[in-house]
Amino acid sequence: MAEVKEKLEQLATLDFESKEAWEQDWTTDNPEFHSDQVNTMLIKQYGEFTRGRKNLRILVPLCGKSLDMNWLADQGHTVVGVELIGKAIEAFFHENKLTHHVKYVQLSPEIQGTVFKANEKEITLFECSIFDVTAEVVGGQFDCIWDRGSMTAIKMMKEGRLKQYTKIMLDCLKQDGRYLLEVFAPESPEGLPESFKFVSEKDVHELFGERCTVQFLGKEKMSDESPGSEEHKTDKSEDRAGDASEETEDIIMVMNYYLMDFK
Repeated sequence: MAEVKEKLEQLATLDFESKEAWEQDWTTDNPEFHSDQVNTMLIKQYGEFTRGRKNLRILVPLCGKSLDMNWLADQGHTVVGVELIGKAIEAFFHENKLTHHVKYVQLSPEIQGTVFKANEKEITLFECSIFDVTAEVVGGQFDCIWDRGSMTAIKMMKEGRLKQYTKIMLDCLKQDGRYLLEVFAPESPEGLPESFKFVSEKDVHELFGERCTVQFLGKEKMSDESPGSEEHKTDKSEDRAGDASEETEDIIMVMNYYLMDFK
């Protein structure tokens, strides 16, 4: 699908390390990686993810203004998000009609972060780089981490960032914690622009396999061309095998889901 390839080539030109590039993305009403609905796989896997427990601390890295945070708080959990762009945080509170108060936290001797805490729900958002986060800074380790596509963006950064990010996340997770991961990838790398990097199943096992068990939960096909959209449908069969021959050359993008536990 030419539109998909063009979109991926466009994404590959972005400087994912640049705060200015992310700020530019948030000047639109439809930021690249935002979905206007709660993630369907999060809802489907919620019981497995939380083991049916309430009152958990759940971390949502690179959270944007995700509706998942509001939904998780409504299930009885304390939610902590980390987001680089202040406009995204302000939009989250405004669009969910939540008031908040602000305080400041020292991330390091040189770096200060801003903390936004909702007054009506147990939701706290840190405005800072995910690479400046430690468990101590965010108030301790978490029972669960919901990684909703963050690794897709981290993969597009400079070499070594993905490994650095994974270490930070696992250091923030309790020994009996659970890590639910969503990554954006092609069903097949054939026809994919060389400049576009994605998180493969091999990457997931290399990043987590030494410290964690890795369980593949399934995948959902994208229903449109936008990598930022989460309006997918669950892929339960190989029913595309009989599709018309011209469709076999399409670049089909999917969201892959994994669940990790410490060994």
